[in-house]
Amino acid sequence: MFNTMIKKRLPLFISALTAVMSMSAIAGESPKGASLQELFEGPKTAAKPVTIYVAKELVTMSPTASGNAVAVKDGRIAGIGSVDVLQKRFEKAVVDKRFADKVLTPGMIDPHMHLWLFALVSNAKFITPADWTLPWGDEKGVTGHDAYMKRLKEYEKTLKPGEMLFTWGYHQYFHGKINRKILDEQISNTRPIIVWQRSVHEMYFNTKALEMLGLKKSDFENKGEASKMAIWDEGHVWEKGLYLVIGKLFPIIASPEKYKLGMERARDYVHAGGITACADPGVQLTKELTASMIQILEANPLPFEYDLIPAGNSIYDANGKNPVKTLETVREMVKHGGKHIKWADNQIKLFADGAVYSQLMQLKDGYLDGHKGEWIQTPKDLENSARPFWKAGYQIIVHVNGDLGMEKTLDILDKFQTEYPRYDHRFRIDHFAFSEKDQVKRSAELGGLISSNPFYTYVLGEQYSKFGVGPERAEVIARGRTVLENHIPLSFHSDSPMAPARPTLLMWAAVNRLGLSETKVLGPQERITPEEAFRAVTIDAAYAMGREKEMGSIEIGKKANFTVFEQNPLTIDPKKLKDVAIAATVFEGKVYPIDAKKSMQANLSQKVMKQLIAYYQAKGHEHGDACVANQILQEGFKEMKFTP
Repeated sequence: MFNTMIKKRLPLFISALTAVMSMSAIAGESPKGASLQELFEGPKTAAKPVTIYVAKELVTMSPTASGNAVAVKDGRIAGIGSVDVLQKRFEKAVVDKRFADKVLTPGMIDPHMHLWLFALVSNAKFITPADWTLPWGDEKGVTGHDAYMKRLKEYEKTLKPGEMLFTWGYHQYFHGKINRKILDEQISNTRPIIVWQRSVHEMYFNTKALEMLGLKKSDFENKGEASKMAIWDEGHVWEKGLYLVIGKLFPIIASPEKYKLGMERARDYVHAGGITACADPGVQLTKELTASMIQILEANPLPFEYDLIPAGNSIYDANGKNPVKTLETVREMVKHGGKHIKWADNQIKLFADGAVYSQLMQLKDGYLDGHKGEWIQTPKDLENSARPFWKAGYQIIVHVNGDLGMEKTLDILDKFQTEYPRYDHRFRIDHFAFSEKDQVKRSAELGGLISSNPFYTYVLGEQYSKFGVGPERAEVIARGRTVLENHIPLSFHSDSPMAPARPTLLMWAAVNRLGLSETKVLGPQERITPEEAFRAVTIDAAYAMGREKEMGSIEIGKKANFTVFEQNPLTIDPKKLKDVAIAATVFEGKVYPIDAKKSMQANLSQKVMKQLIAYYQAKGHEHGDACVANQILQEGFKEMKFTP
């Protein structure tokens, strides 16, 4: 009996012992001399060197780790503590003191941005109301019709005969009226001109551009809702009207060469914000385009991880609203990925109500001016499309902006938990503009997560107090304290380009809750502390992505992803959070410096931001947000062929 027991347990003992010793090896703790593992496996190859990064301060976001130095081996954290202790533990380690006067923190994370969308606009000539400081050169903002037309003419003169002029950043409120006739008569009737509006929801074409694309008046007519959002004589399309042109347009503005340049610029954009991991919810790229993107971004060392999450609503519509086929399609499309660019495991993006920037979110008590919100997916379609993913164990991420959208979404979650209970499902509410306190409590009871865009408070709070929403609701936009009081892990995201991909700016907005005037605190009871805000862009952002075991804090065994600050973001004057300088990132143990002169900032003045909101108000709620644009514009890639 004893021999039988030994035969059964010995393999388990050896397996467990080997696993323990392997973990010790990662931490650099192998005993001197021959180890028991070596008796089984023979002599080991030479271990890779350990690097000890020394900092003035180490912010770990872990209750069990502290010190002023961190040891890194094979891209993982091998030790944390004082430099003296770590040197004794890792005798042959290389001590790197380049950050000895700086603050080392976990690498910051943005769980919701649209990187590839920025890649498209980055190839255009920037003519925007505000200054832009970009890695590839600065662009001075212009306002006024005459100044805008002058800049257009300046760019036009730099081009070769017949070469297309493609620009992004136009705003009617700042730059006056343009249309097909104005572009023809005042800029050029011999070269194609395409003007992409700042919100990426509108485009203007001159006659030569329409000819280049092979478009005719009949192409704008009798196409359902799309035709209602297009004016042939003015060369103007917006929202669903974009569907009329993008099939022929995108092979030109997003050719393999331009797409490559745009993705390289987008890579620099994300890195300059101190971000070491991000996710793009709402992707429906083809297999070929995904492979091309991976090849471009990973041709050189990529300083961050980029998770792709399928756009379930578009796939649902494309499959005739058949939820089972939608799940099958998603499972097929996520089979391909790269080293650091991968389809997220078992995650899907769906939609509830409309955009907050255009006041199309669904509100329980309606709007002060009587206009109506919209559903991107009706509650019925949201429920039907989500059900198979829920049963299959997916994390479901839902675009929600209004309190009615929140209520209907929570009703669906409640129904799912009754029909098919799940533990740790991490059903996530993204954007989270308007909500009621009881709804937040209900979300907590149902196990829901919340990822908000606190930039809404700054950019929309004061204006929406006056227009459409009213102060009672607008001043508590993007609640913070209520979420934390209900013990819900709160994460922040930029939804870039709707907000700059600057996690410290999101922190600043949530901690201070200042409106555009920067004189009034909006919903002071919803303010959170700098430490709570930093959790929202580190460990709690990792949790929102299902990656908290790999990143988000500085702990042994996790990836060696760090953001290097000039000052401590937890102790700096909270009003200066948005301006704290970032010196570098460390991604999987490798240092990637950041040039402070090339940090990605839009630098929108208070005056410009107020004009921007007034523009949206003046346009009568026609425009959506980056999520909706992201969905529409990807349609343009469907017939394009890329060779990785």
